[in-house]
Formats: sequence, structure tokens, C-alpha cells
Amino acid sequence: MDISWIISRMRHFSPGVIAVNRSALLRWVCACLFVLVGIILALPLQVNDDAMDLLPGEAVRGDLEILMRLGLVDRVFLTLSVNPEHYPSSAAAQAALKGCTEKVGEALAAESSFSEVLYRFPNGYEWELFRQIEPHLASLLTSRDLSEFGQGLALPALENTLHNDFVLLNTPAGLAIKRQIRSDPLGLTPKILKKMAHLKSEYAMTVSDGYFVSKDGLHTLVMAQSVMRLTDSANAGQVFNCLRTIMGSALQPGMQWRVIGSLPHTLANAESIQHDLKILLPVATILLLILIWVVLRDWFALSILGVPFLAAPMAIAIMGMAYGRVSALALGFGIVLLGIAVDFAVHIYVALSREPGTDQEILRRLVRPVTLATLTTAGVFVVLFFSQVVSHRQMAALALSGVCLAVMFSWLLIPTLVKKKKIISPPRLITPSFTTRLSPVRKIIVLGLWLGLIVAGINAWPALQYNGDLRVLDAPNQNVIEDERYFRQTWQQQGEQVFVVAAGASLAEALDNNYVVYSELQRAGVEEFSSLAPLLPGPVAQQQNMTAWRQFWAEQGESFVHDFQQAAAKAGFSEIAFRPFFEKLDRPPVAMSPERLMAGPLKGFFSSMIRLPEQQGVYRDKHQTLVLTTVKSAAEIMPILLKLDADNPAITVLASQKWRSQVENLLRQDIATLSGAAAVLVFLVSLVAFRRMRAVIAVLAPVVSALAAMALFSLATSGELNMMHVLMGIMVIGLSVDYGVFVVCSISEKVSTTTFLAVSMCAASSLIGFGVLAFARHPALHSLGVTVLCGIGAAWPTALLVSPIIISSFSNKGAE
Repeated sequence: MDISWIISRMRHFSPGVIAVNRSALLRWVCACLFVLVGIILALPLQVNDDAMDLLPGEAVRGDLEILMRLGLVDRVFLTLSVNPEHYPSSAAAQAALKGCTEKVGEALAAESSFSEVLYRFPNGYEWELFRQIEPHLASLLTSRDLSEFGQGLALPALENTLHNDFVLLNTPAGLAIKRQIRSDPLGLTPKILKKMAHLKSEYAMTVSDGYFVSKDGLHTLVMAQSVMRLTDSANAGQVFNCLRTIMGSALQPGMQWRVIGSLPHTLANAESIQHDLKILLPVATILLLILIWVVLRDWFALSILGVPFLAAPMAIAIMGMAYGRVSALALGFGIVLLGIAVDFAVHIYVALSREPGTDQEILRRLVRPVTLATLTTAGVFVVLFFSQVVSHRQMAALALSGVCLAVMFSWLLIPTLVKKKKIISPPRLITPSFTTRLSPVRKIIVLGLWLGLIVAGINAWPALQYNGDLRVLDAPNQNVIEDERYFRQTWQQQGEQVFVVAAGASLAEALDNNYVVYSELQRAGVEEFSSLAPLLPGPVAQQQNMTAWRQFWAEQGESFVHDFQQAAAKAGFSEIAFRPFFEKLDRPPVAMSPERLMAGPLKGFFSSMIRLPEQQGVYRDKHQTLVLTTVKSAAEIMPILLKLDADNPAITVLASQKWRSQVENLLRQDIATLSGAAAVLVFLVSLVAFRRMRAVIAVLAPVVSALAAMALFSLATSGELNMMHVLMGIMVIGLSVDYGVFVVCSISEKVSTTTFLAVSMCAASSLIGFGVLAFARHPALHSLGVTVLCGIGAAWPTALLVSPIIISSFSNKGAE
């Protein structure tokens, strides 16, 4: 910072007052050192871009953390399409599409941005899978399967089955399946393969030459897992550029690609915010410059009003020391909340530059209102420490420390920079004399209108809904919407999916818990779900199956062997034709190894449903293995799943309707509790300070007006409150209570003659700075702007008109 420039602005710089200038210089040197120390302490701060910090409650955040550990948030789904008109035949188009899919898959697998890529199964995967499963039938068939199988072991049924086997062996396909029939003549393996229907994806597709192809054969599906967090716009941009490069080199004419997932949403939101800010920030800047020139007639005021933000480095350092790793949202909005301290700087600057008297006299008069306003604002932030939302607590640490430090900086530094200005009379509307000159009838009308606003607001609040769905703050562009619609139509994705996650300290434990989920779904008759359990039961279930297998064949005894040999001879088989089958029955059952199956031909598919600790990114320190089951969402199924969730701590149900309900209840509870606590705290501070109920009501009048206006506007539009309303509502309350404190002190104690001008300056700058965001396209910015516009738009006139009337009580006791 250029100290000489600061000194040049000091209004006293003569030998007679050299001690004062030395004092001012010392203040700035200490301030600069303080800022430097804050910067150094803030450097180790770790900032994350975690949407979970927006959510209340450990349970909700824990559920979303599991979703991220599963990799679903950072997974991209690519649809490659071909136009058959560019090829001589449909077969040629499909062949070209598969060839390009191979190139894309290989390029993605070679790219460091992706850890797992699934675009096809290897050649011969069917027979390889059969060879893996066939030795482990005893561990995969349940007692129910064996009971159904036993109904086909009567002699007539055996004769029919073996006759069909003999006929099949004498067809052109017989040579290829000879070994299979010799080792499994009764079709036990197909029973397992039939149960693999529950391995199907929620997408309608066929597997052709190993590729995942749509029913019309003109689209293929590719899934890739990003190693970077796709909720970060910089990462999303890097991954998208990588995809675009690969597609540009791999796709042929007549082909196109589309991507869905969190990636396009992140990019669309970033683009929307950048577009809004590119237009609205210059508009807000121009309007603020006009406001400052018209009201203050001093461009240097811009620099002076930046003094409170010198507190930001140390406030950020304090937040970092308290929490270590903080949310980017908390950091950004904490700085915004710190902007409340600009109001204190405005009051100090306007009073010092326009009121009569020495600096010491003016500051002495300002001590009480500045102290009270600081206490009430601090009280609002203190209650945030008890919020269930992590980012609220982090914001409170930054804003509370920042506001206190900013007031200190403003108090010490602004007097060294201010020059006395020629007093310019403000409009009558923003002077104390305006309300004192109102007739009693007009005062009653003003109070009546205000009370009407309050009553309407009170009636509106219970009707508001608390929407905890983060998607209300999403801003997908038309391309994203169209690509998602195209994906649903192509792959016939119907409705939402519920994710049921089984966790365990080991893979074996997780598979056991996953089998509990499968058994419950089977018992309840649920059909539309995808699970690994039929092909990969846990060790407990496999042991039960092997016990049932031994018991089943022991019960069959020698009668089965006799009947089988008789039926085989009648069908035309030799005595040794089925020796492999009987040797298998004589061998002890062998359990299926999860690791062996996961390394087999379907390893890409298994990897998408089983997440080992080392695959879970920043959350891998949990040392848990997760196994996923997906269930088609339906109203009649949710009670079953939620009961399963409640009864088993190792099983978690992840469903949007569950999250929304939990978040809405927690937000409602949080808002009611924190608002009540803040109201009580501000009320007590005001009561202790003013000792008159009339003064307390006058202080709180702008706050009540702001809350009522926000409630009415929300009810008139969407009828919902989202998390952005809550965040900016905190700022509006903090600003509104300051207006009340300064006005009441000005009217009742005559501490300042420029309070109304300063309050108007603060309110107008807030309306301009944030109000322009009401015209933003992005829903988050729009909600932010509308909240400030409604809240401050009601608090400002209330502070200028209603609070003076309340404090004067229709008398001239407070007139100036």
C-alpha cells in the first residue's frame, strides 16, 4: 500500500499537528502489518467445492457422501449415434458405429482423466462367464432353486430332458455344447444365468459383439469415471475438452455424440453465472458510481468504503484455524456478509465529512450507535454457530470476526482520510424532520400500512414450503435438456432410480449385507431392480447354499442315480457319457471367489457396482467397501426400502424423495430455531440498551418488514424457500437491524444529524449491488437478488418512516 499517497490525503499535515499525523501513520502501519499477518495465516486454508456443505444434518450429508464415494457424481454417460443415410446399408452403419465406439473406448481408457471406462464386454465373454460359474453351482443355487429343480427329477421328466439333450447334440450346434451337456445335463447352469436378469441395467439395450447397443442398433453407450470432481467448473471444462478432442478424432461423418451427467450441468451453470455477471456487474458498478457522485460528490469515498475489507484476510485466517477445510460457498458468502460492515464505514464517513464539530466529538457521538449495531449484527451471526448447516457455521466464523475487525479498522483509519465537505442538504424524505412534520392522520396511515404488511407476512409464512432439492438452483441450458431427453428416449430410461447401498468393513461383509437387500426385495415381490447378489452372494449365503446342496443330493440317494442311468440309456447315451456330471456331484462344493469373478469378463460392470476403499477418492479413508443395488422408484416400494434402511445400519437408501423430505424438515427446524434465537438476542440487546419497549419495537421494525416482504414475495411467486433465500435472508436481517439501531439512536438521543442520509446511502448501495441480480437468468443469483431487493426494499422505508413515528409516539419529543 502506498503510504505517501495516504499521507497526502490526511487533512491535517502541518508542523503544528505533526503528532496527529504520526498517530495516523502509525495506525496505517499497524493495519498493514495486521493485514499481512492475516494473509500469511490464511495461506494454508484449504477450500473445497462441496455441495454437501449446503445441506443440514449429518444423516443427509452422510447419504450424499456415499453417493460420491460410489462415483456416481463423477460418472459421464456418452451416447454415440450414427445416421444410416451416410452409409450404403444399415449393417454398414452399425459396423462403423461399433468401430468408432472401440476407438473412443480405447482413447478414454488411455486418458489420465478417467480411471474406469466401460464400452464393451470382451470377445467370448459368454463362454468365459459360463466357465467361471459352472464349478460353483452349489454355492449359487438357493434351497428354493433346488426345491423347484427337484420337481423335474421324476423318471418321466428325466427321460424327456435327456431326450432333448440327445437331439440337441445331433444338431450343428451340438459339437460346441457337448462339454456343457456332459457336465450339466439337467440345466442347472441356465438357472443361474436366468437369475442374471437382475444384473440388467436400467437402460433398454442389447449386447451386440460385446457393445452396448440400443434396440434400433443406431446408438452405443459408453460410461467413464472421471478422476476429477466434476462439480468443479475448471475440472468439468478440462474433462469436456478431453472428450471433444477424442470424439473429433474418432467419429466418422454421420456420427454425433452426447453426454449426460453432472459434467454438462456444471458447465451450463458456470456459463450461466458468467453470462449474468458479465452483464450485471458493469450495470451495478455504473449505478453505484452514479449514486456515490450524486450523494457524496467524492470519488475518494470509493477507496474509503473499501477500508472494512482490510479485515478479510484475518477473518479468513480465523475461519481457517477454526475449521481447517472450508466450503468455497462459505468463503464467498462470508465475504458478502462481511460487506455489512461497509454500512458502519458509511456512517462514520458521512458523519465525519458532513457534521459540525471535531473528529473526537463526532466519534464520541457515534460510539453508542456503532457499538449497538455491531452487537446486534454479531448476535445474528452468533446464532448461526448452532445451525445444522456446515457452511452456515463457517460463514458465521468469517462474518463475525470480519465484522468486528472491520468496525475496528473503520473506526481507526477512516478519520485519518476524511476531508470536511460542504454540507449539501439531502431530500426532505431522508431527514428526521420529514416524519415529525407529518400530521397524526398521516402517521396513522403509515402505521396502518406497515401493520398490514406485517399481518400479511405473518399469514404468508406458514404457507411457504421449504424446498431442499439442490436442483432448484440448477440452470441447465437448452442443449443439456435436449441431450437428457434424447438419452431417455434412446435408452428408454423410465423414472428415477433408488440406490440401495450395502457397506462392510470387507468385501465379504459388504456382499453379505447386499444379499440381505436382495432377499428382502425377493420376499416383497419387487421385480424391477439391478443387483449382483444372484451371481455373487456373500460368504454367509454361499455357505447356506452349499449346505442345502449337500442335503438335497443326500436326500435323492441311489434312486436318482438309477433313474438317471435308465433315462440316459433310453435316450441313447453311453454309460460313461455323464461321468463329469457325477464326478461334480461327488466333489465337495466350492465357494465362488468374489475377486475371481470381479477379474473376469464382466469386471467393468462389477466395478460400477462394487467400490473398494481405494476407488472412493478423497473418502477412501472410510475403509469401507460399498455394493450398489438400484431399484426403480415407486411409491409402494419406498416404505419397504426405508424400513430396510432403518433396521440395518450397514444399509443406506439413497433416494431424492427421502433427501427432500429430510432437508425440508431440517431447514424448517433450523430457520425456526435460529430465527427465534436471533430475535430473542436482538430483542434483549435492544431492551438493555434503550430500556423502552417503544424503542425496541422501532429498532426491530425494519427487520420485521424485511421478513414480511420476503415471505409475501415468495408466496406470490413460487411459494417456496430454497437455501439461497436462507443465506441471503441472514444478510438482510443483519442490515435491517443496523438501520433500526442507527435511526433510533439518531431520533431519541440526537447522536447524529446525518444518520438518515447514511442509512439511505447504505440501503441504496445494497439494492443496486445485489438487486440487479434479480434480473439474472441463473436461479441461484436470481434468488439472491430477489431476497435482497424485497428485504432491503421494505426495511429502508420502514427505518425512515415507521421507526421515527414509533419512537416519537406522535409527539415532538424526538423532533430535531
